[in-house]
Amino acid sequence: MNHHTHSLRRPLGAMRAPVLLAGRGGCKDRAPADTPPAPNLADAATPAVVAEKVKQQAQAALPKGDPTTPASSYVDIDSGNQIMFAYLSSAGMPIDYNEVAGSYSRDYMMASDEFKKNDLLKALKAKIDAGVAQAAQQRYVRLEISDSVEKYDFEKKGFPIASSVWEKGSYRYFNDNSNYKIGFNNGADFRYLGVPDEDKARLIEGMRSKYEDMRTVVYGYVQDADVSKKLVLAQILKIELLDKKGNILASQAAQ
Repeated sequence: MNHHTHSLRRPLGAMRAPVLLAGRGGCKDRAPADTPPAPNLADAATPAVVAEKVKQQAQAALPKGDPTTPASSYVDIDSGNQIMFAYLSSAGMPIDYNEVAGSYSRDYMMASDEFKKNDLLKALKAKIDAGVAQAAQQRYVRLEISDSVEKYDFEKKGFPIASSVWEKGSYRYFNDNSNYKIGFNNGADFRYLGVPDEDKARLIEGMRSKYEDMRTVVYGYVQDADVSKKLVLAQILKIELLDKKGNILASQAAQ
């Protein structure tokens, strides 16, 4: 399914979190013989390690999608407004209607007459509330990504997927409302689209090398929101590679 009005873009750059490594070594004072041995500070958890463990535990506690959910239950995401509603339903924060309306409605954003603006806001509040309520009920989402797979990797027996899907800190957005973005919690599991069948892999590689139209479809489940980045975080349940007629060339589901 093609969406001509708004196309997804890859981010200009992916933010990467610094990795802090606990160092070993350094000066040590010898403890007197009658005192208990001091704990080995090198083995103690550093703040970075603790933070990562807390993050992993929090992620493990998030609601999970069901990989057996039929494709008909997924909602196609083709607008930044849908991402905004998904964000607002997941963030668990009071809605700042003035801010949201500015992203949602160009008329509201451009209005200079305060009475007109106030009237617009009253009408927009109902639409925003309805959109948020609908997003809360429809957590299964589907995104079509125009980026095709990259050249076949013989070692991995698969095709590398666009980095904006798997790279930590990456996200995708739509031009109509780029204030809100979507990223994936388990993207690292989908760095490669596995195609163990050599005949299928040859077919896909042949199409890729001739720049034939292929597209990647990501099936996800909205789990959480990062309020510091206005970012929806979803769990990838399945990725499909389609040809221009919509035939499935390859598919990979979450483990």
